[in-house]
Amino acid sequence: MGIQVGLTLEFFFQQVWRKPMPPTVHAIGVLYKRLRQANGIHVEVETYGAALPPQAWGSRSRHSLAALTRRAASPPWKGRWLYALVRDAGPSTLLELGTHLGFGTLYLWAAAPQAQIHTIEASPTLARQAQKHFRLFGAKPHLHIGTFAEVLPTLTGPWDLVYIDGDHRAEALHTYLQLLFPKLSPNGMVVCDDIFWSRAMYKAWQNLAIPLRITRQIIGPFGVLRRCGTA
Repeated sequence: MGIQVGLTLEFFFQQVWRKPMPPTVHAIGVLYKRLRQANGIHVEVETYGAALPPQAWGSRSRHSLAALTRRAASPPWKGRWLYALVRDAGPSTLLELGTHLGFGTLYLWAAAPQAQIHTIEASPTLARQAQKHFRLFGAKPHLHIGTFAEVLPTLTGPWDLVYIDGDHRAEALHTYLQLLFPKLSPNGMVVCDDIFWSRAMYKAWQNLAIPLRITRQIIGPFGVLRRCGTA
């Protein structure tokens, strides 16, 4: 099915621009800005994903909290889009691939505070940092520590919404989506961040050969795939 882009501006004006953001969303943005200035706090982080070949996954390197925030945490502008998208969808079960420092998770939680949220992070160090941020807001997502390949087979779903924000390799995106689509609820959706990370990433999202009825949309910075009823 074709890619739908016409809804982007309508969604932006109706859901992101015109509707006021709650205090929680603003507070998440304040935390982000503070961490961007945390140049004096350093942590040893285990690295996974597209930054390294798989055989080097788990290698440790030292970074300031400010650098980690600037490099990969969800900034407030993207958080507003994510919050509005999830609020509009109204999911009861959510799965996030790539917790990092927990900002994406917090926007998911702010948009659907009563939902059951599961999030996966391969780095134990980043997971500990994320847990600190969850406690600041009283959020209690189910945090799973391990690679996506290790954790995904242990989760049964069904998922109303899946947010993918990690391992930016085209072949990985294709593999994870093949695993996830059978676990989506009948009208579930997958929100893919960073589909413009590379030409290969965009083509992988665009040309998915999944034997299910789906629609594709670009909404703001996200590539969205929606399952239309049962296969």
